[in-house]
Amino acid sequence: MGIAHEVEWKQLTLGHLSRNKFWGEDPDTQYHSVVASSTLVRDGDINILVDPTLPVDEMENRLQRYCGLGRNDIDIIFATHFHTDHRLEAEKYPNAKLYMSAESIQDVAELRKEGGAFAQIFLNGAVFDFEAAPRQLSPGVEVHPLPGHTLGLSGLVFTSGGKKVLLAGDTIMNAEFYHAREGYFIDANQEKTAVSMEWAAKNVDIIVPGHGDWFFTSDQATGGEKTLQWRKLNLCASGEETAVLVQAGNENILINSTLRGHLLRDAIYDAKGLEPSAITRVICLKSDPQHTLDVPIMKNAQLYLPKRTLEAEKQSTENGPRHLAFNAWEKTPEMPIDLIEIGSSSVCVFNSGGKKIAVSSDHCDEQALINMGVHVSIMGADTRILQ
Repeated sequence: MGIAHEVEWKQLTLGHLSRNKFWGEDPDTQYHSVVASSTLVRDGDINILVDPTLPVDEMENRLQRYCGLGRNDIDIIFATHFHTDHRLEAEKYPNAKLYMSAESIQDVAELRKEGGAFAQIFLNGAVFDFEAAPRQLSPGVEVHPLPGHTLGLSGLVFTSGGKKVLLAGDTIMNAEFYHAREGYFIDANQEKTAVSMEWAAKNVDIIVPGHGDWFFTSDQATGGEKTLQWRKLNLCASGEETAVLVQAGNENILINSTLRGHLLRDAIYDAKGLEPSAITRVICLKSDPQHTLDVPIMKNAQLYLPKRTLEAEKQSTENGPRHLAFNAWEKTPEMPIDLIEIGSSSVCVFNSGGKKIAVSSDHCDEQALINMGVHVSIMGADTRILQ
């Protein structure tokens, strides 16, 4: 058997829905703007931008910050389906070929023929400039049909880090819809959505959904396992840090609170439909103002520092009595999060769906994490799938 062709990928937006039934939101009400999950796929020297959802200037800013690329470096834009939030300003990438599946091209033709309100909403921009994608978009990237949200929706499948990855578009809206095996309320065919989800469950390891962060297809509790759900709140460039929201029953735990004010408020809502007042515990991995400044907006939360850091704070007169607001984090059966020290770094470690996740505010010994059985490390700006 040959070695699988390896492809690199980087999610550029986390994506969120305008309404989410799992948060108790009414499908007839738009609660906030919609943002799709945009992803940059690199296959050798071929750069594929999938589902661009932001205006081109904003998208280029993210390409530069996260990947060191500009709009001129994009060779292919692939839209998983024809909806506007998945191909915004696609015509403004001067060197890019515009592709969607042949079935999506047919969807556009049929909607143009039917007319009506949907046609006015979706038949805009460069929708008629897209060409039918070949089934092999690049040597390591395959177009795979995932009908459901629209009849012609197709995702991209490739291998990265030994894992089979699926960019699923809106047939899989996010992890909540996937685990419930439910489609969205405007899906063209709910039965086809269910079939596409089952194909994904059996054939890939990682899903980048249409409107959310990537997740493992195996991210579910088994038997009596107490599993924690987790979600990154932000994407980062070098030198920045990732905040992570962990949920365990009625507990909402924020790790690494580095976002400021309204950005933190918006990120908590976009991730899980929560207000800052719903956060019950905050683990600050460092004690400096960058990590602790805005924790007061989470007015109902208990505040924690690593034991070593808290002891150092107590010995310091520089920060006054600030340490009095914090406790030393301790793992309990109800709060199964370990806080360990690796070198000079404090690392939160927890299990989710049979996978061990590690969160640190800066880089630590990656081999030590692998030896501990960690599957995913979130260190500063970097999220890495280790095994």
